Amino acid sequence: MSPVAPPSDVGAARRRRAVFLSMLLVLAAAALALAGCGGPAAAAGGSSSVAAPVAASGASAAVSGSSAGAPEATEVTLIMDWMPWVLDIPVDVAQQQGFYAAHGLTVKQELPAGATDIAKFVSTGKAQFGLYYAPDTLAGVAEGAPLLSVAALMSHAPVGMALAPGVHATTPAALAGTTAGVVMVPSTRASFETMLQTAGVDPSSVKVADPGFDLVPPLLAHRYDSVAVTEFGELVQADEAGQQLDFLDFREWGTPDYAFLNVVTQQGFAQKDPATVRAFVAATTEGVAWAVAHPVEAVAIYVKRHPELKSGLLLAQWKAAMPSMAVASGGHVAGWQDKASWSALDDWMVKTGQIEKPVDVAAAVSDDYLPAK
Repeated sequence: MSPVAPPSDVGAARRRRAVFLSMLLVLAAAALALAGCGGPAAAAGGSSSVAAPVAASGASAAVSGSSAGAPEATEVTLIMDWMPWVLDIPVDVAQQQGFYAAHGLTVKQELPAGATDIAKFVSTGKAQFGLYYAPDTLAGVAEGAPLLSVAALMSHAPVGMALAPGVHATTPAALAGTTAGVVMVPSTRASFETMLQTAGVDPSSVKVADPGFDLVPPLLAHRYDSVAVTEFGELVQADEAGQQLDFLDFREWGTPDYAFLNVVTQQGFAQKDPATVRAFVAATTEGVAWAVAHPVEAVAIYVKRHPELKSGLLLAQWKAAMPSMAVASGGHVAGWQDKASWSALDDWMVKTGQIEKPVDVAAAVSDDYLPAK
């Protein structure tokens, strides 16, 4: 989720995004032209982002099954979310438990300098895979970025407004006459505005400010009456600090549910190297399943690489996230993507002005690379 201009400056935001993506597409064309010379592994080199390479563990755990066919490219780069946090755990698990190695892959994890690097790196071939949010994926595709979502990591979007300590409400009507902290991410701002509209709250009655990305301390200090947070992230952080806060879920007030975080690749790469994509998706979904089955061990693996994080808090957040993770269930394989929810998200993004016209969801989302049942 990249901090960009708020919806009040939609025109300027679209112009900046259009300029950025026009440059991105030029780079993508050049990358595709070079692909025949250097291949995907070569395209991953020369990154200006802060790299955090992690070699796959030599000791491989049992794997549910190998990919159909050997991967065409055995060395790939994954551009991570722009800040280390709880939803990155399955990737480190897949590395440490040897799932990537078992599928014939050496995966280099790379941290982006900023949130927009994910779309840029994947679209241009500097990274073969990325962890990306569904609204950002559709926004990029709407502007011409050749992104393809090939697996869901988190199937639901538990995002909403946490209320300050001592403030209690069951409807957004309580937000009138208050100050709300809402990060300047288009989808988050649009969800907040949709909530007010659905509840019949006059938007002018709520003062909206950008709280930045360290959300919990200013909320607990009553600098804001409410703040937009993830239920499994910041709300758990507040709970661990001894504050059980009321929460208004955006999905109950007009925002459609959707696959919150997904694995994306470049459309051309998926067509050219399908076995590589299948191998990567299989290993990553195995990482999700193992982390859900072994939460304590999974958090320990992640904290070993990120000792700055508190293991107790991270474990509580991971346990809160687990029910929404895209594990095999209901007759669907791990990583399955609900096309209807993607289409509902697309319609909502058009309605709220985040994109100008609908995206061809069938071309932007594919389950063809998921493990067989």
